[in-house]
Amino acid sequence: MTKGQIMDVKDMTYLVQTPICRLCNKTGTVEIPADGFFKWNFGMLIQDALPDLDKSLREQMMTGTHPSCWELMMYDEEDNE
Repeated sequence: MTKGQIMDVKDMTYLVQTPICRLCNKTGTVEIPADGFFKWNFGMLIQDALPDLDKSLREQMMTGTHPSCWELMMYDEEDNE
């Protein structure tokens, strides 16, 4: 099972569609190196497979949560404390 849908291939990078975000109900795309995509799909931890990818984009790859939606969720959580 693939952990993302490849939308486009360009210069050994993939434009990958991410899961649906639970906050905004939209998908997104992230451009990642092909070798990291394959390492992640074959079981390597995402932080090891894609160490140069920003952690917010790695989160989007795994959960679908966009960086801007993550900020909104964290802002709301701080307000409720």
